[in-house]
Amino acid sequence: MSEKRSRRLRGLAVAGGVTGGVALGAALAWGVPRYLARRTRASSADPYAHEPFELPPQSSVRTVQTRDGVAVHVETAGPADADLTVVFAHGYMQDMGTFYFLRKAIVNAGRDVSLRAVLYDQPGHGRSGPVPRTEYGIDDLAEVLHDVLAAVAPSGPLVLVGHSMGGMTIQTYARVHAEAFHERVKGVAFLSSSAAGLDTVETKPMRALRRLRRTVLPMLQQVAGWTPDLIDRSRLLAGDLGWLLTRRAAFGHTDPPASLVSLVEAMNRRASIQSIVGYARAILDHDETATLPQFKGLPALIVVGDADLLTPPEHSRRLAAALAGSRFVLIPEAAHSPQLEYPGEISQLLLEMIDKVAAEIGDDAVAGDASPPEDEGVRARRWTPFSRADRSRLEP
Repeated sequence: MSEKRSRRLRGLAVAGGVTGGVALGAALAWGVPRYLARRTRASSADPYAHEPFELPPQSSVRTVQTRDGVAVHVETAGPADADLTVVFAHGYMQDMGTFYFLRKAIVNAGRDVSLRAVLYDQPGHGRSGPVPRTEYGIDDLAEVLHDVLAAVAPSGPLVLVGHSMGGMTIQTYARVHAEAFHERVKGVAFLSSSAAGLDTVETKPMRALRRLRRTVLPMLQQVAGWTPDLIDRSRLLAGDLGWLLTRRAAFGHTDPPASLVSLVEAMNRRASIQSIVGYARAILDHDETATLPQFKGLPALIVVGDADLLTPPEHSRRLAAALAGSRFVLIPEAAHSPQLEYPGEISQLLLEMIDKVAAEIGDDAVAGDASPPEDEGVRARRWTPFSRADRSRLEP
């Protein structure tokens, strides 16, 4: 065998080995997460496996065009002439699906007060249109809330419920539309939210958000016509790996129900990279500390999980301290979305606050023969969709 042919054969062997190694690595990178995810899904006891998350109770679905030209997806559940309208504003990288259980709680509450739920997807999230600019501020989100209210709930008393960035939206709405806020808003709930200081949070997710702001945002601003489609397609292909990461990072419980992991992972995946980057500065720079006195006298519920790495408990404690008379609840073994991890407990807390609002309105046409808040708390406990103790269904 000639030396030339010998070198050629050795080269082919090396190339074959490298190719085989790459193929094996690719197979492992694709196959291992897939295997682990399937095994985890199969092994997890899931009380919510048959919940129709994509088909929640609803009375109407419509698109509201904002003053920025964003097509905002809005859904309502309950009678249009309800005594009290409960409006839900979701957080960063999620959509209205995060309020699935709370929506059911409103629809099935069976109160003397008739209730209506209004939910919408923030721009660049869920089924709403993309953010129209490189960056989007919380002031912009306050205007979106104002436009949604004008379109689907133009009159009557309101309870505003905000999760994470949605809570920031409500705070800013109280400043930007102070007159409408004082006239109509009768109660508020802040779930895993903050009034200021997220730029100083030293957790891995918040450090990553600061890096995103420093690196990707300038590129997005400076490169004309830059489109992040390739990144979004890569995120869509992440599949099982994304599911496993969500399971580990988004829940406080060691073994969260697989269906909830899938719900959160799908919401995260639907938020485009442009939106993820476009909201970074708004979240980190948010400071509505000076606005909090406007909430004085309102029934207020403040809830946070003790394992929340995005809006740590001290932020909710500061909110509670600033809102005299508010009810602060720390949920053990819960991360950033306690309304999903412990829906029964959060539903009960929200309904008790709504009962208090109804009693304080004082109008017989609205509050009916409502008993004092402490008695109403007993009635609120009659509807708990899932028990934290055994995660079983409890009926009224």
